[in-house]
Order: sequence, then C-alpha cells, then structure tokens
Amino acid sequence: MMKLLKGSIGLAALYLLGSGLALQGAITCTTADYVGTYAFYTTGALLQLPPAGAALIGPFAQAGIFTSDGAGNVIIESNASYNGLVLPGPAVTTYTITPECVVTFSLTLPFPLSVPSTFTSVLSTGNRQNVVMITDPPGSVVVGRHVKQDQRFCAVSDFTGAYQIDIAGTISSPKEAAGLFQSLGRLVSDGNGNFAGKSIGNFAGRQVTEDFKGTYDVNGKCGLTLKYVTTTGQSATIGGYLGGHGDSAAVMVLNPGWAVSGMLRAQQ
Repeated sequence: MMKLLKGSIGLAALYLLGSGLALQGAITCTTADYVGTYAFYTTGALLQLPPAGAALIGPFAQAGIFTSDGAGNVIIESNASYNGLVLPGPAVTTYTITPECVVTFSLTLPFPLSVPSTFTSVLSTGNRQNVVMITDPPGSVVVGRHVKQDQRFCAVSDFTGAYQIDIAGTISSPKEAAGLFQSLGRLVSDGNGNFAGKSIGNFAGRQVTEDFKGTYDVNGKCGLTLKYVTTTGQSATIGGYLGGHGDSAAVMVLNPGWAVSGMLRAQQ
C-alpha cells in the first residue's frame, strides 16, 4: 500500500510540475507589450516590383530603428540599399498583435517603391527581440532582425569594448568585388571615437583577411557611424543603431553598390 501511495504521489507531482511548465509557456501579448525603440537590420532580395520600381529589383539591405508607441503606431527611421542604390527609408506604419505575440505591420513602402505592404513578425526574449519578414506583396524575400534599445540617449562612450562582426549580403559594384559577401571578425572600440579590427571577408568565394582601423560617432538617438579605409585603399562607411545598453549594433554598409547588413555583438 505504501509503495502504491508513494507512486501515486510521484505521479501527481510530475503532473503538477508539467502543468506549471505548460502555464509558464503560455506567454501572451497585447498591443501595449510592443513598445519602445528597436534597432534592426534587414537582408534579402526584391524579386518582383511594379514597373515604376523595376530598376530596384535585386539584393536589398537596410538598417535603422522601429519606434513603437505601444498603441498600434510605429515610426521607422532607416537607410536602405536597393540593388546597391543607398537611400533613406523613413516610413510610418501601424501594427496589430495577437495573444501569441505575432505582430502584423501595415505600411506603404517609402519612395521610390511606394507600395502598400504587410510584414509579419514573432516577438521573443520577453518581447526584446523580433524577427520580421515581408508577407505581402509576394515576390520578395526580405527578413529583418530587431533588438530592443535600453537607452533613451546615447554617446560615443556607449560603444566600447570588443565586438563580433557578422555582416552579409551582395555586392553589385565595384566589379572586382561583385557577388555574394560574408564577413566575420572582431572590432575593438576605445569608447572615445576610435576603433581597430580584423576580419575575414568572403567575396563570392574568394577570402580576404583585412586589418583596419578608423573612427566612429554615436548620436543622441543611438545612431552609430563607423568610417575607415580598407587594405585596398577604399573608403568604407558603416551605419546603424545600438541595441540594448550598447552591447549590440544593427548595421549596414552605406557605400554605393553594397547591399550588406548584419550585427555587431559585444563579446562580454
């Protein structure tokens, strides 16, 4: 009898534990849960566009911020590369959110596209991260990754220490660098406007190791700009926004001909 009783208690404990885990997993969201500013980068390709935007068909990259009021409205500030043509990409959008934390954004894409569009995303990590993809109109493959900002005001000193480099995309010009691109590496910032780094770049299968150093700036809205000269003597500019407490940065290459974006992540 005692063995049977102990077994029953054990089964009951497992049942209660399982129920608790199920309850913990039942995370729900409301419109107010998506609030604040999120740094983001986007990568992909525009494959079908209306005739007026046909020249923009090709690889796409973007970096900027989404600022939500928690009441269904978002302001987007960004730069975007359309097949290597880099333009500012401001937009105003509305959003809805389901109890399962699925967010739907409705907006008209900025000029020169000017197309009504829908993006769908799923929040994670306590609503601090977001993965966003275009779902309408069909014919394009575009995915964005968002990370929440924790600071209302930033300065140069907020970008300090060692960061992993992880950027990728497509280069259309210059011709000698054209093709798929990926770069991994390490960047170290002194917190005073200077940085140095080392990376391995893969240019359409051709690997190039680069040592570089340059200067950077951070504005009050946590916008980050890095400038340096490559080993081949070309000037390069990378722009984006800090996330968290400066422990990440969503960035893109601002040079014409590049549709390359990604993330810098603090190593510590």
